[in-house]
Amino acid sequence: MNGSMKSWCAGSLGALLCVMLYGCGASANTSNIVDGGSKGVKRSDAFQAAADNGKTTVVVGATGVVLTSADRGNSWSRQQLDPLGSFVGVTACADGSFAALDFFHRVWIAGAAGDNWEARAIAEPVNPLAITCDSENRLWVVGGGSTIASSSDRGASWRTTIVGDDAMLASVQFVSAREGFITGEFGAVYRTGDGGATWEALPKIGEDFYPYAAVFADRDRGWVSGLAGVVMQTTDGGKSWSKRMNEAGAPIYGLALDRGTPLGVGINGLVFRASGDQWKLADARNATYLRAALPFGDGRVLVAGGAGGVEVTTLDGDRTVTAKN
Repeated sequence: MNGSMKSWCAGSLGALLCVMLYGCGASANTSNIVDGGSKGVKRSDAFQAAADNGKTTVVVGATGVVLTSADRGNSWSRQQLDPLGSFVGVTACADGSFAALDFFHRVWIAGAAGDNWEARAIAEPVNPLAITCDSENRLWVVGGGSTIASSSDRGASWRTTIVGDDAMLASVQFVSAREGFITGEFGAVYRTGDGGATWEALPKIGEDFYPYAAVFADRDRGWVSGLAGVVMQTTDGGKSWSKRMNEAGAPIYGLALDRGTPLGVGINGLVFRASGDQWKLADARNATYLRAALPFGDGRVLVAGGAGGVEVTTLDGDRTVTAKN
């Protein structure tokens, strides 16, 4: 990372965008990076997100790279859709199709096999950061300018809504057909109870809270990770938040649910799992950073991040892990 990028990452807004794109602040020895048997993966690949529709697994990253696997990560095929592109998110829809979000104003649509990708332009938000697909196969994209964009025709047309002040919205998730959450810069939290027709502003997590990732288990329980390894939890649908201990004090860049239990991935290949009111280290992979965690529901979790790091690890059982920050 060059000097200008480091300077940009130092600011709170820059830090949020930088983690979305590059895993800012990560440092590790990359000489022994192993791609887990995924032929075709390059050490220059910087993976950002992963999704699975039950049969096909898709991982996306910077420089327009897409990995697909039909055997839960045992083997991969790699394609580069656009060398100038930079994927920041991917989601699997209820109908099995995939949609990937490009930082440069495109949503890419693919079939259930993760093939035949087609790009659709999206003008707003100006800085798109996160994408999801709800139970009715509608696409939702959030990002800069407190803007929410939705599409019911696979990205052919978009409806936009602006909520609150000019802030970066960093995550969007639906926990049911009607209930959904958005988190963003300055501790912003929005909730819908009508399938996204309207979004209600909830009490802020904190004026100085900048979210890296968020995951909600249901309409009541959710977790959001932020700067300096802080993890906040709500048990009342975002009306209030409490801080949870992170024993490593290390940044968590991605969150997911593994059979109801939240887990996280972050700097230096660290993998975390929630245990009561604490976040404990569950694993440490040989990667500069991890941004994506995709549990398969059987104890195995796909993790992906920088320096071509993508592999499936098993987190069952007691382990002693030492963080090297």
